[in-house]
Amino acid sequence: MKKYLFTITPFILGVICFIAFSIIGSEVAPDGTLVEPFGLIPVGFLLISISLIASLIMSTWALFHNPTKIDKIAFGVSLAIILLSVSYLFLSFSYLHSLDMKEMSMVSKSIVS
Repeated sequence: MKKYLFTITPFILGVICFIAFSIIGSEVAPDGTLVEPFGLIPVGFLLISISLIASLIMSTWALFHNPTKIDKIAFGVSLAIILLSVSYLFLSFSYLHSLDMKEMSMVSKSIVS
């Protein structure tokens, strides 16, 4: 478990970034600009991504060198989360692409008419 400390730390920091973003909140300044700690969102995603990739690499390495039960669990969990993330991104982009195609066909219909 001690060897996964490097992978657990960025994950916890990433979750803390998202919690801090929710707690701090956002507000509209008197001049009409939006004031929010937007930088916490990409930093949180980056830290969680680093954690997942490092966990996958470390658990894969451990599978070939005297694996324990925690190594197998860490490998399965990190692989499952990465596959779910990739499938979510694929489905999101394909949905957005289909929306773009519908809008483009509506524009071309209005140009032709």
